[in-house]
Amino acid sequence: MNQTAILHTAFGVLLVAGFLASGQLLSYGLYGLGAVCFIAGIVLAQRDGDGSDAADSA
Repeated sequence: MNQTAILHTAFGVLLVAGFLASGQLLSYGLYGLGAVCFIAGIVLAQRDGDGSDAADSA
């Protein structure tokens, strides 16, 4: 399992945990962490994609 998949899975788990959490502040914190994981997964995928494209064309 690659890092991008792990980060996107963490996003899903944190999102569900945010719905199940009882405190409003805790829910917002879990949503925020989930968003950070999701964005980090996208950035990581873009960085991995940019490096492999340059290697393929050379």
